Amino acid sequence: MKNFFLLSLLMITQVLGDIWLSRGMKEFGIFNPTDLSAILHIIAFLLTNTWIWLGVFFLVGSFVLYLAAISYLDLSYVLPIQAFSYVLNALFAVILLGEQVPLMRWVGIGTISGGVLLVGLTKGKSTTTTKSSLPVKEHLIPAFLLPLGLTVSKTWLAIFILSFADASGDVLMAVGMKQMGQVSANSIQQVGQLIIKVLTNKNILGGICGQSIAFITLITALSWADISLVRPASALTYVISMLGAKFILKEKFGQGRLAGIFLITLGVFCLAD
Repeated sequence: MKNFFLLSLLMITQVLGDIWLSRGMKEFGIFNPTDLSAILHIIAFLLTNTWIWLGVFFLVGSFVLYLAAISYLDLSYVLPIQAFSYVLNALFAVILLGEQVPLMRWVGIGTISGGVLLVGLTKGKSTTTTKSSLPVKEHLIPAFLLPLGLTVSKTWLAIFILSFADASGDVLMAVGMKQMGQVSANSIQQVGQLIIKVLTNKNILGGICGQSIAFITLITALSWADISLVRPASALTYVISMLGAKFILKEKFGQGRLAGIFLITLGVFCLAD
């Protein structure tokens, strides 16, 4: 019950944070990261827009809950379960932002949710408790690192960057929180000690850097596309993170969790319409 409450609160705060960020960026319009004046404009906008601040407030709360969750649960369990927030994201985007969600996008979101369900049915207790060691026509951008000279739109390029940065941050923070052990802060003194531990752990600081890059990329992508596309597509994060969970954190997961990860990946491909 404690895990259910924690993960539910984690999903809700993340969804509300994403929705308010998207609301703010819809007011800003299209952002061109190659234009210096546009960069100065967006910085001023981010610092003064109420919706952006509200989104950041909820995302910070979600981040704190996330750290608490990965301190004692498998990363390969927490992240896919958290992906169920994509369903809520799409629903809130329709209700609160008035976004039009195409049928194929709903199929992709539903497929991702099926993967989430499969992962959720597997064991969630950690097996490794190491402690200390508006619409716009897209221009195609070459993706030189992809095979066969494939090209991707600027939105999908941003999503790929977001996913890699986010996944790197997830794995590094999981390593750091596993070193610290399960979070416990029942007094002001314990809260202070916890903050000091977090701010002095190199892995967690590296993870925060990765998450910061992902956040900046998310803000940029939200000026180009709807949140009901950007967030579900960034489920690529979970596939990358699973590799980190298996080969870096040495987490063990069976066929059910692997099947769930496959469905999440398939769902992302359905979004690429």
